[in-house]
Amino acid sequence: MDNLDYIDDYFNGANTSEQIKLFEQKIMSDPGFAEDVAFYTSATGTLKEQANELKKVRFKEIYLAQKVIPAKVIPIKGIWRYMAAASVVAAVIGLTLFFTAGKTSPKQLADAYITQNFATMQGISMGTKKDSLQNGLDLYNHGKLTEALVQFKSMVKNDSTDAVAKKYAGIICLRFENYDEALQYFSSLENDASLYINPGKFYKALTLMERNKTGDKDAAKVLLHDVVDKNLEGKDFAVGWLKKL
Repeated sequence: MDNLDYIDDYFNGANTSEQIKLFEQKIMSDPGFAEDVAFYTSATGTLKEQANELKKVRFKEIYLAQKVIPAKVIPIKGIWRYMAAASVVAAVIGLTLFFTAGKTSPKQLADAYITQNFATMQGISMGTKKDSLQNGLDLYNHGKLTEALVQFKSMVKNDSTDAVAKKYAGIICLRFENYDEALQYFSSLENDASLYINPGKFYKALTLMERNKTGDKDAAKVLLHDVVDKNLEGKDFAVGWLKKL
C-alpha cells in the first residue's frame, strides 16, 4: 500500500497541523485513499488505540460535511469505495460515543449548580450585622451584584472573621468569573475551624470546575473526595460529581 507510511504517520501523531488538514481532506475527496485508511484501521486496530479528541472531532466534522454534499451518480464499481470511507467515519463516531459516554465536563456540572443554587440567596445572621447582611442580600436578589459585592467586601473589611460575608463575596466573584478572588474567599472560609457548617472546600472545588483550566479538574476531585470523606457541606453533590468526572 503506497499510502501506508502516510496513514501511519497520521494515527501516530507525526503529522503537522497542515498535514492533518490535508489528510482529512483527502479522505473526503479520494475514495481510494479512504479505502486504504479503512484497510489500515481494520488490520491494525490503530483507530481504537490512537484516536484522540482532535481526530475524533475532525472526523465527525468530515462526516457532517459529507451529508450536505449534493448527491451525484456513483458508478457501481465505486460504491464499495464510498462504503469504505463511510465505515471509517462511522467507526470514529462510535469511538467518540464510547470514550465520552457517562462523562460530563467539570464546567457543565458547575454551570448547572450555579444556575440552580445561586440565582437568589437567603441568609442567616451568624455574627454579622443583620441590617448590612440583609441589604447585601436584597441587592443580590434584585440582580445588583456589583453593589452587593461592595456591601459584602465592606463587611469583611470591617470584620475579617465574618464568614457569611466571605461566602457571599466569594459567590459573587465566582459569578463574575473572578476565579482567583473567589478562591481566596473560599480558602479563608475553608480554614475557619469555628464553623459547624462550612462550605468552603466544596465551593473551592466548584470554582475550579467552573474555571476548568489545566489541572483544575484534578485539584477539584481531590477537594471533592475530601468533602465526601469528611462529610462536609456539599457531600451529596460531591458524590454525584465524582461519578461523572
